[in-house]
Amino acid sequence: MRIFQVLEGSSNATVPGSQTWHRNLYEPLVEMGHEVALFSLTEGRMAMQRNNAQARACFSQKLLDTFRREHAKKAFALFFAYLMNGMVEPAAIAEIRKTGVPTCNFSCNNAHQFYLVDELSPHFDYNLHSEKDARDKFLAIGANPLWWPMASNPKYFRPLEICRTIQASFVGANYALRARYIGHLLENEIETHAYGPGWVDGARTRWRSLAKRYLFIWQALSTIDPQRQSAASAKLADHDYRRSLSSRFPSNMHYPVSDDELIALYSRSHVSLGFLEVYDRHDPSRPVTRHLHLREFEAPMSGALYCTGYMDELAEMFEPDKEVLVYRNQHELLDKMRFYLAHPEQAEVIRQAGRKRALAEHTYHERFRKLFKILGLS
Repeated sequence: MRIFQVLEGSSNATVPGSQTWHRNLYEPLVEMGHEVALFSLTEGRMAMQRNNAQARACFSQKLLDTFRREHAKKAFALFFAYLMNGMVEPAAIAEIRKTGVPTCNFSCNNAHQFYLVDELSPHFDYNLHSEKDARDKFLAIGANPLWWPMASNPKYFRPLEICRTIQASFVGANYALRARYIGHLLENEIETHAYGPGWVDGARTRWRSLAKRYLFIWQALSTIDPQRQSAASAKLADHDYRRSLSSRFPSNMHYPVSDDELIALYSRSHVSLGFLEVYDRHDPSRPVTRHLHLREFEAPMSGALYCTGYMDELAEMFEPDKEVLVYRNQHELLDKMRFYLAHPEQAEVIRQAGRKRALAEHTYHERFRKLFKILGLS
């Protein structure tokens, strides 16, 4: 099958050279024998970030011209994109749909960042959303949703023959309740290491961090609006706790790691941690919601003893406490960490079961097979 794909290697600029989406969404298609015409959306992302209408129009025309030219050479069976509001003009998608080629747009983080795709989504034939509960959001705006859970690529995410030298690790940005969980473990003598943006309060970020703190204080004191005052106070408390954690446990806080270092940490750690909670729009004064991330599939695929928060959607993917460990609060997390660190035999049984389930059901190869079947594509 011939597929036109609009994609970046990764949407995470804090990890130089990351190829997360290239490895997960492009390479499996090629490995399955499909012919993929890959079109970079980097210029579209820059147009979105700068809110530059002229750059967006230029990207849109380039996308449309390339699609038409390649489609004329040999017809495409599918248009697959990972686009957001402000990257491309909806008219370009409308022109592609006129050719009769089915159009799919993939999105994730809809639990707290649906505003990134709400304007563009109605213009696609199908909207592939990774969070099950996001369906109603798409229906409410007249878009056609299709639940397409995340997965992983076993070519990269696999166990490595290295010694386990770290009790517990987490890889990801420092936001929402993550610092609170990690702080609770460290305060109870579980040697936990965190890697990613926002964990290290280094010299380059210290002045910026201090400026943020005074901004939140000024916002809290200068307004008489209770909601704004509450928002500023919540941001200040969140900011101060994260800075405190970094200063109390500096040797446990680390900068972002590369894709390959991430995979190695799954094998190097006795327990790999996950946190499902996010603040709506990343605002600590807003409600907390939860959703699955890539690591819910990457870690078991890599043979890690994975421990993450519980939600019903996760239980559809892995059997709780038999294929992955789950917790519902800080106290349950601490209890399970202590037990499985002291019982490596039981931990190994769960590692093996989680990897077996991931390989059988949660590869992107399998996700694409099911997608093509639903779309009626051979």
